[in-house]
Amino acid sequence: LMQQLRGEWFNAVSSCIAFCTTSPDKEEDVWKFEQTLVRLISLLYCSALTSVSSVDTSTFEHIELEGIALESLEFMEQANDRSEILLQWIQRLIVEATD
Repeated sequence: LMQQLRGEWFNAVSSCIAFCTTSPDKEEDVWKFEQTLVRLISLLYCSALTSVSSVDTSTFEHIELEGIALESLEFMEQANDRSEILLQWIQRLIVEATD
């Protein structure tokens, strides 16, 4: 089940990246979007694994969190459902990128 989930999320992220503009004047915005998206998906996968795991989850790795506000990460750490928060952040990132 987790491998299927990983595959679905990989395809979703791949599509988001593939549909990004190649316009030179948007290059920096696209780079920031792609970097943030991959970091949030990494956190989402780690969060999902943590929620179903029966082993020590402190060994789970994720991509570095550069570019994600410390206040946001602190908020997420205190939340009951981290995956739901991460999904909302990802949705907001995609919507804001379309403006």
